[in-house]
Amino acid sequence: MVKVKGLWRREGEPCRFQKGPGVCIGYSTCRPLLESLNGRISICSYNAREAVVCCPQDYQSQLQTLAAAQQSLTISAKKCIEYMRLATPTTIFSSLKPNAEVVQKKSKLCSNDNNLIVGGEAAKLGEFPHMGAIGYRNPDTGRVEFRCGATLISERFVLTAAHCRNADAVVVRLGDLDLESEADGADPRDFEIEEFIKHPEYTSRTKYNDIALVRLATPVQINSRIRPACLYQSKEIRQQKLIATGYGAMENFGSNANQLLKVVLDQYTQEACQQAYANDGRPLSRGIVDSQFCAGYEPGGRDTCQGDSGGPLQVRDEQDSCRFYVAAVTSFGKFCGTSTPGIYTRVGAYLGWIEQIVWGNGQSAV
Repeated sequence: MVKVKGLWRREGEPCRFQKGPGVCIGYSTCRPLLESLNGRISICSYNAREAVVCCPQDYQSQLQTLAAAQQSLTISAKKCIEYMRLATPTTIFSSLKPNAEVVQKKSKLCSNDNNLIVGGEAAKLGEFPHMGAIGYRNPDTGRVEFRCGATLISERFVLTAAHCRNADAVVVRLGDLDLESEADGADPRDFEIEEFIKHPEYTSRTKYNDIALVRLATPVQINSRIRPACLYQSKEIRQQKLIATGYGAMENFGSNANQLLKVVLDQYTQEACQQAYANDGRPLSRGIVDSQFCAGYEPGGRDTCQGDSGGPLQVRDEQDSCRFYVAAVTSFGKFCGTSTPGIYTRVGAYLGWIEQIVWGNGQSAV
């Protein structure tokens, strides 16, 4: 290796990190900080194992701060980071010269469409890689019919609505764009259902606690077209506009759409939601509670429909178009496409219950 006079710096020697003091250390040691900064890297030299790079002088304290911040995250937030690394693998580009700059380029394996299922539009291939559909065996025909939506949240679990639980539920399909077409460019996978776990406080007589987990019989191999969504970490949903997806009916009492649809809905205030369902009676005997909220489109024409039940109401990360957070599960509504909002179950209100079943004591259930 050629040594360049005046530029070569060994491990432990000082360097200039961005606009502050730095020190040359092995890349693997500094990597967590460099990835969090997502910038250019300056190479000091090379040792027998790896590049020696310029790291902040106080890298040890910064690494401790970063580790402490990650330690305070919920298990679902940690898993979100883990899954997104699979969606955005990092490629390192550099020359072999000392003091050369290294470029970290994240190869995004997702759609960059940021445009915000009645009144909806067709989703693009791979746009919602966490979207699933629950299939039910028709006892008369033996055919599998997809009648509920679901969201992949780990290698072994999907999230859906409790009212979708049925003895005939046999399979979850992931990675599909058109349920009836083999010419849509998708490469879907079907997973047998091992267990359907509805929330313990859900009853079919009311609309409360309408949330469930489905354990798959075999783990999902995560790839660019099939990967989990993140769980929204707060009970309160900050975003006013959310994206609903599903294979639901195109009109009231119509047949389900085969193609995956998306629609942007507005979040309603709890007061407006209470007013819209003031006369709903027994199913909402306590009115709209804190674990529920409404979303819709006041002029009408946009909504989720019957076959969208259990599907996600999600938001896209403002900094990373590959990352979706499922904020709620589609529960029910009055009529599709009217100005009356639909009712959704807040994911953040059930985070502890979900995490305990899916990841247990911090371990992935695979």
